[in-house]
Amino acid sequence: MLRPIALHPARVALTRAIENKVEQMDMAGLLDLAITLKVPVPAAAKAIRGRERKPVARPSARESKVLQGSGIGPIVSAAEGSKLLDAITVDDESADWMESDFVGAGELSERLNISRGTLDNWRKARKIIALRKGLRNFIYPLRQFERRRPVEGLDLVAPIFASPKRHGNGWSLPTL
Repeated sequence: MLRPIALHPARVALTRAIENKVEQMDMAGLLDLAITLKVPVPAAAKAIRGRERKPVARPSARESKVLQGSGIGPIVSAAEGSKLLDAITVDDESADWMESDFVGAGELSERLNISRGTLDNWRKARKIIALRKGLRNFIYPLRQFERRRPVEGLDLVAPIFASPKRHGNGWSLPTL
């Protein structure tokens, strides 16, 4: 009568771990393992190698950090809040758009060192404010530009002020 060979528990655990790893591998990984271990590879498995893609390795999830701050500070009354805001705010006259200097497309493109096409594209995309002067010309408030570009956020509010259907892609000025 044959008795089963008693296997060492560590050997059984290691064999199971390897089997689990092998079961999770894709075909390309199995073929690479077989070649490394010098195991004969069936022809059918070799044919699959060229067709199967290797999965893209994704970076592991980063641990999230818990940010801690000092909070929003003490609660104050509306009057006290107004005083605190007045102390840290500065009057800015640049908000008076219509009191800005106006220039035509040629002068503006020279000042900003941009092409007239770029200026025209910004106007058509309603990223800037353009005031119609005559049938085909536009003038532009200078205060809407900063560092050769429209002021940040202007493209969000400019469409509110001008409807291309009513104003022909810009506001109209009365004849001066």
